Amino acid sequence: MKLYRCSGGRLAEPFLERAGKRVLLLGNEAIARGLLEAGLDACAAYPGTPSTEIMETLIAARKSCGHYAEWSTNEKVAAEVAISAAMCGLRASVSMKGVGVNVASEPMQAFTYMGTVGGLVLITADDPSMNSSHNEQDNRFFAREAYLPVFEPSDSSEAREVARRALLLSEEWHQPVVLRSTTVIGHSSAPVTLGELPVRDRRGAFPRDPARWTNLPQNARRMRGELLERFSAIRRAVEELEFNSESGSGDVGLIGSGAAFPVLAESLEALGVAGKVRLFKLGTPFPLPEKRLGAFLERCSRVLVVEELEPFVEEQVQALAHRMGPGARVEGKSRIPITGELTVGRVLPGVAAFLDGRRPPEAPAPALSPEQAAEAERLALPRPPVLCAGCLHRSAFFAINLSEKGPGKSERMLRPSDIGCYTLGYQPPLNAVDTNFCMGAGIGIACGLGRFSGDRVVPQIGDSTFFHAGIPPLMNAVVNGSDVVLLLLDNGTTAMTGHQPHPGVGRRASGEPAARLDLERMVRACGVEHVQAVPGWDIGAISKAIDEGAGRRGVTVVIVRERCVLTVLRDRRASGRTGPVCSVEPERCIGCLSCITRFGCPAMRPDGKKMRIDAESCVGCGACLDPAVCAEGAITGRKGGLEG
Repeated sequence: MKLYRCSGGRLAEPFLERAGKRVLLLGNEAIARGLLEAGLDACAAYPGTPSTEIMETLIAARKSCGHYAEWSTNEKVAAEVAISAAMCGLRASVSMKGVGVNVASEPMQAFTYMGTVGGLVLITADDPSMNSSHNEQDNRFFAREAYLPVFEPSDSSEAREVARRALLLSEEWHQPVVLRSTTVIGHSSAPVTLGELPVRDRRGAFPRDPARWTNLPQNARRMRGELLERFSAIRRAVEELEFNSESGSGDVGLIGSGAAFPVLAESLEALGVAGKVRLFKLGTPFPLPEKRLGAFLERCSRVLVVEELEPFVEEQVQALAHRMGPGARVEGKSRIPITGELTVGRVLPGVAAFLDGRRPPEAPAPALSPEQAAEAERLALPRPPVLCAGCLHRSAFFAINLSEKGPGKSERMLRPSDIGCYTLGYQPPLNAVDTNFCMGAGIGIACGLGRFSGDRVVPQIGDSTFFHAGIPPLMNAVVNGSDVVLLLLDNGTTAMTGHQPHPGVGRRASGEPAARLDLERMVRACGVEHVQAVPGWDIGAISKAIDEGAGRRGVTVVIVRERCVLTVLRDRRASGRTGPVCSVEPERCIGCLSCITRFGCPAMRPDGKKMRIDAESCVGCGACLDPAVCAEGAITGRKGGLEG
């Protein structure tokens, strides 16, 4: 096999090094590398932590490896793009965070009936402990419902080979498959030995076959039978896969699935019983390698299943043990936590209790006494997540609060929000978020709240989220006569996940120019008559637009527009420019600190009985010059100086 080469003769990125090299890779980079080694032809994704780096890596490798890569409008569209590539006989992947599978589920449910021509891997990055998600969704259950075989790497180094084999086996089995990663897999680094990058002829061809690709009931009934036949063959094939293995001895067994396996192995080492009990490493939780597990159960009197989140494997192993008749007693979540990432500290007590009531090793003595620890906690500054200094979202939320709580205003204003940086409007001192569900739900929830609560409703949604899932609920609000004032917060990027492009940016994932969809025209096309764009730093203009919208019937959309401050600062650094900085006139500051307790820009710092602005943190947006922030006019600077 040949290797791809950059013009300089050496591949620049570590995830594109030559075969045989051992390099340190992030788990998400290792997954991307494995896909490339399998001959990936096309990939699509919607950004979302903890999956984003998979696509970022594949985009960076695009010129060297020649595959197609795109950031799609949402996960459903990304799945459909990848499906179309697989229909044409190409090898494709679609990646997303765990909750994104909810959006992609419908086309995947249909495609699994049809079967694939090329390979297709759906990569779901589940998020135990909800580090960046609003639930602990376990997508192994979706895969079982859709008859999608599941591969689970046990660590970041294994992720490369699992991804490579998953894509190739999908093509061999003619069935799309799932690679289930988790936050700890994707966001931890490990040394990875690289395989070869093959050169492929990437010309696809669509096999016209309406009876297969048209999912009418009359066809789906036939295809379901074909699916079950394919899956029977897959059940036999997983028995031979190297990702499942057994070690140790004795009549007590433990099963570790995916990322839980190394935690379990380390726990057995800590207890001094490694090799003295039977240990099964499970890399394919669906379908299970039932023959190998059955033989394992026959050699055990009792078995403990260790897995993250739901008892997915446990219930299958219990069912298998029941079918086999009297034998091993299978336990799991009665001893192992069902929530959060599994660590040795969380697993060890349950494993120790299972192993004849053994006690876990004593924890080392703490470095600090209880009194010292209490004092350290008292002195530590709280560091809650906050909006950046100069972020338009702070001005928008502050303006909402002004419109609800200003002089002569007693009527409540409900504030359904959405998924993005602006979700941080929930945090004090803004406290301006009442609900948060999922992508696009802010507008849909607002439609109901406005009708059923009798309150004024001001939902918020970001520009990327609007293109993802905000257009249908906005049309719904217009058609059904909802009284809503929507703040469309346009910072010109998908900020929360690392500034990926969206349809309103005018740039593709490759960096090439693209058609730029105008938000105002899109909103008007949804039937909204009252549309107004205001600067993101102008609190007074935002508040006035909210008040005007709340005073009329129907839907009003206020587009609050200002570039993401991080992109502004990036451009400043690249050009060597510095921006203006706001400051405080001490003689005019009366020390009320209401600017901090109500507006809360992180550049504002208490300084004795006065307030000061930290010049290193201030970006000079000038939002704090609004009289509503400081009635004394003690803050000076240039209004609207963010781009200065």
